[in-house]
Amino acid sequence: MSKQMYEDELVRANAVLTASGRTPGDFAFEMEFMEPDPDGAGMFTVTYLVTIVNTRTEKGLRSIGGIGYDWVADFKANLDEGYFD
Repeated sequence: MSKQMYEDELVRANAVLTASGRTPGDFAFEMEFMEPDPDGAGMFTVTYLVTIVNTRTEKGLRSIGGIGYDWVADFKANLDEGYFD
């Protein structure tokens, strides 16, 4: 489920890049599963860390993904603010 969720979010992130006039190939995305929260009271919610790098400027950031998180919105906000330039 979470791998498919990430893949769907990655499509959205590339659409954000295209809509902003950027080239999706200039950005690298990497996903890494995080350990479950030991204080989760028996709940198992998969979360993952997404690393995004503009390969031209080498500027990057990390954001958390998974149920209840929206790393694509975080990425778009940073992109719009010129963080990756």
